[in-house]
Amino acid sequence: MAIKNASDLLVYAQTNYDVNGNPAPAKQVTRIYVKTVDPITIADGDSFGTLKIDNITNASGVVFDDVETSDSIVNTGTSVLDKIDSQLTAVALAKGYTAIGSQTVSGDYTYQDFQNGANGIVPTLVIKNGQATLNEDAVIIEIVTPGSSAIFDPVAFSTSASFSVNMDLRDVTNKDSGGYSESLGGLRSFEVSTDLLQSINPDVPLDGTDFFDKLKARSLVDLSFSDRIRNIIRTNLTQSGVDGFVSSSGTQTNLQADPFGGSTASKFLTAASTTNKYVGYTIDATRVENKKVNWSFYVKGVDASNREASFALSNSSIVGASTVTKIEGDGDIAFVTSSYYKITNLSTSTWTRISFQTDTISLSGWSTLSFYIYPGLYSAQDSDEIFTSSWQIELAPEATDYQDPTDITHWQGNALVSSVSFDAGVEDNLTCSATFTGTGEIFPNGLGPELIGDTGFDDASYWTVDGGSVVENGYGKIIAPSGSADSYILKSGILTVGDYYLLTYTIPSASPGTGNIKLQTSFNLPLLKTVGTHKLEFVAANNIFKIGRLENPCDIWLSSISLKKVL
Repeated sequence: MAIKNASDLLVYAQTNYDVNGNPAPAKQVTRIYVKTVDPITIADGDSFGTLKIDNITNASGVVFDDVETSDSIVNTGTSVLDKIDSQLTAVALAKGYTAIGSQTVSGDYTYQDFQNGANGIVPTLVIKNGQATLNEDAVIIEIVTPGSSAIFDPVAFSTSASFSVNMDLRDVTNKDSGGYSESLGGLRSFEVSTDLLQSINPDVPLDGTDFFDKLKARSLVDLSFSDRIRNIIRTNLTQSGVDGFVSSSGTQTNLQADPFGGSTASKFLTAASTTNKYVGYTIDATRVENKKVNWSFYVKGVDASNREASFALSNSSIVGASTVTKIEGDGDIAFVTSSYYKITNLSTSTWTRISFQTDTISLSGWSTLSFYIYPGLYSAQDSDEIFTSSWQIELAPEATDYQDPTDITHWQGNALVSSVSFDAGVEDNLTCSATFTGTGEIFPNGLGPELIGDTGFDDASYWTVDGGSVVENGYGKIIAPSGSADSYILKSGILTVGDYYLLTYTIPSASPGTGNIKLQTSFNLPLLKTVGTHKLEFVAANNIFKIGRLENPCDIWLSSISLKKVL
């Protein structure tokens, strides 16, 4: 996929790190200032009052509005902060905030800092009138540390962006240079710059995307200069155990032929006389809250008796307000009671693509949103099965062409914000220009260095083998005779739990190709055994990289292997 013009460019940023320097999510820290003296007006005849709080976000991302304080606030800044603290940090109410430090007096105000329980950007707290009335300028809300998720999100929809890599030259000219300058390579660096239109409407806060806080803090930014990422899903597979995909009780057969000539599809078979068995994908609610979302996917019938599928979202109220259309292929779509859709008369030879378009999503009270496909009718399944492939979830008013998440061109590395400037615009906006200067290596396509020290299977001592598997003559051979308890090759200590990795391996023509092999994680991920080079992105469940037999007998060889962390 080639970058064509500036409208296809976005700069994505992950801006927080753990104590080991690895990208990590951050919790938002909010500072609440209250006038020390006379912050509220209490109704005549009353000694106490209440206030209300909007946008309280608990640790699961659930947002609460109109949360009223207790009715014992007296007219002091300390009392107001005490009652706000009680609501935000109350264990019984599960709001999940933590008070940082103690109340501090600053000029005419007293303030208290609160850390949110949820990672990522959360709505800004609002303090408003209850039984008591806030006096003018009685409360000021300041975001001390903007929240940040652990995933890459676009920092804004930039109007332009540029990326450059530079190398200094070292002069090594000498008397034997024949009058010509000679040089050797020196220090290398990279730079990314972007212009982006920003709102300055106080009702639409910048939430840290003006980069000024990063400049002041001199904090690292893990930056990706990338093709526009439309598909939220990270994997091109639909198998349980990869990224956010799950399946309920049933039989899922993976590595099936997909609509694009690959092997990323899966087939899902239910048991006899059952209900609500599905293939699903789950994402954090904060990724889609208050956005238009389009979910598109491919389905295909299996045989004459299995040409029907149902599909739905975990939030049924969204389903009823959505528009479902057939983009291509055969089949008839209908709305089913209880907020499900179904498609009948699918082809068994060609794929059908379906678009599930929501209006702006409201997920108050929900921490996640799930997308489900059910073989047959969800409420009356009886050994039903269906093919599905190439899911896409995008924040858009309609479905676009399928974007393979493994085929995104980008360059990634650590950088510091070296300059920020603002140009006044019209109405309620301005243009923010920022320059990021790299502080280390730039990684093409966001992949870290090679993690395997013997990519060509030339050093048998590097690997641990068992059950008949061997490393010899430039091959990693997964060999398991009938009745073998297990057989594998592995390398310990090269994975980090929860991190994403890209596995690339080659099956040579010399491989006997008997049986099947798997990548052994918390889920056993089947690997293609056809001759050629194959790729798989996965999440590490432990620190052991292990490839073994899927069943007995097995005799499959690998001629090369590569493992790189997806940054």
